[in-house]
Amino acid sequence: MLEIFNSASRRKEPFQPLDPATGKVGMYYCGVTVYDSLHIGHTRAHVVPDVVRRYLEYCGYTVRFVNNFTDVDDKIIRRALSEKRSWRELTSYYMNEFGRLITAVGNRPADAQPRATDHIPEMIDLVERLLERGHAYVADDGDVYFDTASFPTYGALAGRDLDQQEANRGGRLSDEQLAAKRHPADFILWKLEINDPDEWRNASDQVPGWDTPWGRGRPGWHLECSAMSNAYLGMPIDIHGGGQDLRFPHHENERAQNDCGYCGMGDEPTSSVRFWIHNGFVTLEAKTREEAESEYADTSGTKMSKSLGNVIWLDQLIWPLGPHDPMAVRMMMLACHYRSPLRFSEELLRQSGQRVEKIYGTMERLGTGLSRAPEDGEGEPTDATREAVEAAREHFERGMNDDFNTPVALAAIEGLLTFANRELSDADGRIADRRHVFGALRLLCGTLGLRTERLGTGAGSGDEEALLELLGSLRSEARAAKNYALADAIRDRLGGLGYELRDRKDGGIDIQRR
Repeated sequence: MLEIFNSASRRKEPFQPLDPATGKVGMYYCGVTVYDSLHIGHTRAHVVPDVVRRYLEYCGYTVRFVNNFTDVDDKIIRRALSEKRSWRELTSYYMNEFGRLITAVGNRPADAQPRATDHIPEMIDLVERLLERGHAYVADDGDVYFDTASFPTYGALAGRDLDQQEANRGGRLSDEQLAAKRHPADFILWKLEINDPDEWRNASDQVPGWDTPWGRGRPGWHLECSAMSNAYLGMPIDIHGGGQDLRFPHHENERAQNDCGYCGMGDEPTSSVRFWIHNGFVTLEAKTREEAESEYADTSGTKMSKSLGNVIWLDQLIWPLGPHDPMAVRMMMLACHYRSPLRFSEELLRQSGQRVEKIYGTMERLGTGLSRAPEDGEGEPTDATREAVEAAREHFERGMNDDFNTPVALAAIEGLLTFANRELSDADGRIADRRHVFGALRLLCGTLGLRTERLGTGAGSGDEEALLELLGSLRSEARAAKNYALADAIRDRLGGLGYELRDRKDGGIDIQRR
């Protein structure tokens, strides 16, 4: 039976959906605030739920997966104003980039990817519910706050007592904002435009706002996810998750809003969510004592964060701009249990690339001659092959049933790869055995989201010529713009995929397989 570590109870618990009769599972993961590109810390927080979803489906459940975009936020406004472009243009650009990059590393699109700004009425409705039920108040300055003292179990998810909450976490609040609150831990539900800095009020066309009974303004960050998760999944939810940094204050505040606005108080602190899941950070070697002692750092390094300026951008790491196969990034993340910190290094990424190459090479050898359907007289797999596949499957499931232990699952896959390379290296013989192992490896790798074929070599590569033409034209444009770094990166990445690119004297490009 699948067991999942529940952040709320701090222990592994047997998984059973809230609706066991239908086997349907509702799953919500907090998405990105779309004002910048993806770094690999973000990437891990999205690879993890993709693997969870895939394995639940492997187990026979029907999963509805929702992953939102936060497209209204103070960071977005600052970035849009600094770049002198509209916040809608900025957020749309980074939403598209998110889709491109997260697909590259093997993620499937969510069943729903709502934008926060498309659900303002639901947010206003939730604030009204909380006000009516005595869980929120309008402060003297007009902003609306959640009253944490009205929710006895506030802090239970994060393991924090209300009296221990920081009055000005990270120094983000002004003295006026602190004075407006009844309790230092109270958090904002709706902020009014009139309380914005002067320069923001003078750029109203670039600062989003909506009219409400309390005045024109915009939602607080925590409010958005509560409204969207309820809109798409209802309450309670089977699984809600995100990065470890979201456990407090974001998920703690979501839980308070959900329980008080949608579910009532309830006797259990997790009444609106059955399982809370949080992945560990991607860390880098600490550079200073302060970073090493940060509350977000583990003993081996410091959390990767844009605020710390120590990020590694995904698009600079993977093809076509970077040197690595996107599957190497995914493999690196799967090789570490999702709740453990992952210390990033180029060496670890290189080793992960080698593991991916072993999959590609083995599958190419196994797949020789398998494109046709099985024929009469092909025979059945030997007992030894059946036993190897069954042992790998059981090993894989044993690992994944233990709180999605992907390192164990990878060990099962690699054991089957070793068997295939040792016993089935003869491409001219034992076709039934090769077909059996080939299918098993595709299933197990696919459950982890690992591609088993090099780009451009699979059965679905009918658009390969058009893709090569597109890459060639992009390289030509890069050379014309004197962006030689990009032009060279495209050439080198094509070379890594087995293509040779030659520049013609007339300015054109020839691309052919080596």
